[in-house]
Amino acid sequence: MMKRYAMEFVGTFFLTLAISLIANPIAIGLMLMAMIYVGGHISGAHFNPAVSFVSFIQNRLNLATAATYVLAQSLGAMLALCLFMMITSGNFVLDMVPGSPIIGPMSIEALLTLVFCWVYLAMNLMNRYKDTAIPGIIIGLTLLAIATAGGLFNPAVAIASIVCGAIKEGTISGMGSVVVYVVGPLLGAFGASLLFNHFKNE
Repeated sequence: MMKRYAMEFVGTFFLTLAISLIANPIAIGLMLMAMIYVGGHISGAHFNPAVSFVSFIQNRLNLATAATYVLAQSLGAMLALCLFMMITSGNFVLDMVPGSPIIGPMSIEALLTLVFCWVYLAMNLMNRYKDTAIPGIIIGLTLLAIATAGGLFNPAVAIASIVCGAIKEGTISGMGSVVVYVVGPLLGAFGASLLFNHFKNE
């Protein structure tokens, strides 16, 4: 069991490095693809609390395991952002203007995370795809596609950014960042579960 949590930590660490240091959709998608092939057989290669949440909703994880996955993912992202700060001497700041409306960016985070989680479920739960080499490629390409929108779509990175910023600056990001980058993706994951259940037998 500990190997599963360790893999979630390591995979999220490397994915967050790609997001923060390289910040290129192609690099981000390829990094996820690589980590899926390295760790998919160990932990399911979530590397994202939204994926763990949708797996919990689908009864693929129990509550304790899902919560520990999220903790491991958040710690992995925090370590990556600490390394980012050491290299760049700057913070990985969530792109939210104080006082700006949150409904637009939250909707984008929710809708595109919905797509990502829906693809994850289809690739891993449908008989035609699971136990093949296809899921890693398709899931990685999906992240590449949605990453071009410039969002995070990963609450672990958002949590890590908020915590690291609080440690370095002594201030906590506004609730707008939490709503957009944490609540938004979780709502998207919930929607993905509903859509997967509706269409899976078609």
